[in-house]
Amino acid sequence: MERTTDADAERRIESLTANLLECYEELDLIYRLSRGLKSTLDARRSAELVLAEAMEIFEADLGWMCPADPAAAVFGTLLSRVSAETVERVRAAIVGDLVRGGKSRIVSVPGDLGIDRSGRPGTLLCATIRTEGAVYGALCVGRTEHGKAFTARDLKLAEVLAFQAAIAIENSILHRSRLEEEQARVRIEEEMRLARKIQANLLPLAPPVLPGYDIACRSVPALSVGGDYYDFIPVNGDRMALCVADVSGKGIPAALLMANLQATIRSQALDGVSPADCVRRSNRLLYRSTEDGRFATCFYGVLDLASGRLDYSNAGHDHPLVLRRGAEEIALIAGGPVLGAFDEQGYEQGSITLEPGQVMVAYSDGITESFDHAGRPFGIGGLTAALARAREGGAREILDEVLASASEHAGSRPQSDDMTLVVVRRL
Repeated sequence: MERTTDADAERRIESLTANLLECYEELDLIYRLSRGLKSTLDARRSAELVLAEAMEIFEADLGWMCPADPAAAVFGTLLSRVSAETVERVRAAIVGDLVRGGKSRIVSVPGDLGIDRSGRPGTLLCATIRTEGAVYGALCVGRTEHGKAFTARDLKLAEVLAFQAAIAIENSILHRSRLEEEQARVRIEEEMRLARKIQANLLPLAPPVLPGYDIACRSVPALSVGGDYYDFIPVNGDRMALCVADVSGKGIPAALLMANLQATIRSQALDGVSPADCVRRSNRLLYRSTEDGRFATCFYGVLDLASGRLDYSNAGHDHPLVLRRGAEEIALIAGGPVLGAFDEQGYEQGSITLEPGQVMVAYSDGITESFDHAGRPFGIGGLTAALARAREGGAREILDEVLASASEHAGSRPQSDDMTLVVVRRL
């Protein structure tokens, strides 16, 4: 049996001590690097930290970190004591294939690739920066011919550093994505706030007070601002124009289109043109001033306050109803297609006289298309049932009954569209 001498024991102790010291240094490096990476969410800064630590721990003569795909990189190529031209040559000859294969290697580099200025060959430690789901690039550190050789242990440590870099890069990507989502949310909320402000400024503060008439109106905005709009416009003292419209889209585009429509309708009303000519001209102006796919439905009428005669034209809007005692309601359907869809378009004009006790109700599709949890709409049936229950009341009572019934039908389901209602009762 071979005896262990004191010298042998001392050598083993020295070897174990050296190994323990290397392990301690590696653990200290990983700990120090982890702390540094936690302090930043910037991908490039994380890559700089990893490269600096790798250059020091491996006592490298040169090094770099390069992205797998420069066009889609979250960090650019980082260089340490090496030229971009040299990195590109080595990438094309050696590193590119390793990265595409997701591999890590110790490779010999021929002198003609130029990692040593004197043209001597060298050794490159190349670790792919990757996680299970993605490859982000490569960490490369090199030694020229006169340096000591890299070991398998060095390669394992390089892989650990590259993995740390990959995790930091993924955290940076996630942070940037969350930041962009938050910025988008804030931008949308600001757009909605502005759209609501525009919409609120366009709507009358209160219904007009007119002798012989009881009028109520309200627009209940949805969470995603739509384009419902109503207006009352005095015409020549003895007549009143009224308009109920619904423009396509949501948010700022809908609010701007609504403002455009209001200005157009008002200018036509104040010129005293007939309802049919008003919607015809408004259609032409909207068609020529808005982009494709933008349109509006619109009911426009002019009420003679003395006689109760209502001349109107309906441009694709939900048909207002006239409630009569002891008879079925009348739908106001004369008109034509929506505004802004076609250039030169003719519109019919209808006429009806509101007798004392009769009620005209104009509404938007947000009421009839109020859905319950089973997907059933409130519909025209729900509307007429609510009107029947409240028709003997005042305009405000009728309005409240319809809106309450539509909301009750929807239950806790979120409101998806503006609900607008205008009620005109002749006393």
